[in-house]
Amino acid sequence: MNASDGSSNARDIVFAGKTPFIVTGFFTPDYFTLADALSNNLMTQGIAHHLYARTKSAGQWGHQTLQKPSVLQDARRDYPDQPLILMDVDCRVRGDISAMLHSVGDIAVPMGRKPMKNGTALKPGTRVVLVRPTAQTDAFLALWDEKCRLDIKPVENDEIRLQMAMEDSAGRFAIATLPTPYTGMEIRKATDADMIVHDSARDEARFLGTFRKDLKHGFRRLRNVLHRSLTGRDYKSQNRH
Repeated sequence: MNASDGSSNARDIVFAGKTPFIVTGFFTPDYFTLADALSNNLMTQGIAHHLYARTKSAGQWGHQTLQKPSVLQDARRDYPDQPLILMDVDCRVRGDISAMLHSVGDIAVPMGRKPMKNGTALKPGTRVVLVRPTAQTDAFLALWDEKCRLDIKPVENDEIRLQMAMEDSAGRFAIATLPTPYTGMEIRKATDADMIVHDSARDEARFLGTFRKDLKHGFRRLRNVLHRSLTGRDYKSQNRH
């Protein structure tokens, strides 16, 4: 199984605020600093929260994300009568988020547009997830968790498994789209209207990877231009013969 079943030796981070909802999430030992920062951010606004300490699963980043549905299941057992808002621990709240509760459906998730060759596709995300205290919610979380425990290669991440659960449950559950201000917009793209923002803990690695690709592609373009200007022939076609 890819998803973890147990808590780590670290303590959960819990704050009993006055809000009619509970913010939840989880952290592995190497993400404690981020979880502590999120907790401090939520406490300054009086937001009740419970961040679960979890052991780190074997594998890479994608394996860790597979714990999300089981964390929500734990939170449903701990807070059976309250709406839950799952957040990644590198999210921050910048204002009142109670309007999220106006979203319809058993579950509400961000929906982003992903460019495709022949247009765009809607892609559900899990950076922020609203779940309501319903039996349908519990059934969907069980299905999502089941998908996260499948031994599939490549592992990808929990969002791919969420799509699988949505495909297999069409017509059985009400899944809504979160309004943009509550989706965890990347902080560099956020506007003043965005109440939940995200400062990715993985951005530095992504930036370095993108920089390397851009450098490699730039070198290839320059090489091709120089070769064509000197020989009148394309570099690639020249090396096929």
